[in-house]
Amino acid sequence: MKVTAFIRKTAKKNDTDSMATIYFRLRDGKKDIKAASELVINPNHWSSEKQGYKDRVALVSEENKSHLSQSIQDIISTITKQYTTEADNEWLAMIINKYHHPNRYKTEEELMQENKPKLLELFAKFLVEHKLSAVRVKNFKVIQRSLARYEMYVRTIKRGYHDFILDVDEVNADTLRDMWDFFENEYIYYEKYPKLYETFPEKRVPLPRGKNTLIDRFSRIRTFFIWCYDKKITTNRPFDEFPLDECTYGTPYYITLDERDQIFDADLSEHPQLAIQRDIFIFQTLIGCRVSDLYRLTKRNIVNEAIEYIPKKTREG
Repeated sequence: MKVTAFIRKTAKKNDTDSMATIYFRLRDGKKDIKAASELVINPNHWSSEKQGYKDRVALVSEENKSHLSQSIQDIISTITKQYTTEADNEWLAMIINKYHHPNRYKTEEELMQENKPKLLELFAKFLVEHKLSAVRVKNFKVIQRSLARYEMYVRTIKRGYHDFILDVDEVNADTLRDMWDFFENEYIYYEKYPKLYETFPEKRVPLPRGKNTLIDRFSRIRTFFIWCYDKKITTNRPFDEFPLDECTYGTPYYITLDERDQIFDADLSEHPQLAIQRDIFIFQTLIGCRVSDLYRLTKRNIVNEAIEYIPKKTREG
């Protein structure tokens, strides 16, 4: 079996404008099939022996010569590899067309996989589609910005990673450990690589982060990955190999009623903003509602000299 390229058109000696279609021919015993490609060349530049440009063609750049030669060889190689004894003219035309337009022959799943958005794009989609309160959206946007800074940190600082982009399918336990190091020591990197933060300005200067803060941050990242898994966007579950500890808190100490009254009676006239926060604190101790419910209270919640409201848990919306 042999595959060759050829042209059918000729041109006058000084004609440099005419173009001829390049055909491919497959011979195997008595079988002799042909099909046209989308490649073209001036007939006066064609070498049937080289199956490409002649050696001395001054009006064509070396780049164009090399590109055509490579395309011809790629098509010949593809035909040779995929050849079967049932091949005919239609098969040959399909193979050549598939070379020129590969996306026409890809399945919907293959196209979706190739065009799947990157992790940060998916994170933006998650913020829109996942049911989150306004406060939680704000908190998740902090994570989104942190992930964007991590991406830039890896691209800028780590050797050989200048094209690094977070991919939801490729994040693994090692990636999460590297993220943990970045988030934990970002205040150091902020001082060490100031140009990084000139490129990606952050309103707040990064401060040292404790373990509880990091656990909370990674819990939110885990929520995002669970959402991707549930939505069948990915089968990747990196947190299966990266378990998170429970947050550790100190022993709570409760003030007495006398201590509460002492706070309420304190003279904070020289600190009016602190006085406002004190009043909010005392008010909440007296009605015991969640902070999120407290923020929603208005004068309309005063009914018959009492406060009435419907508790609303963030998780259930």
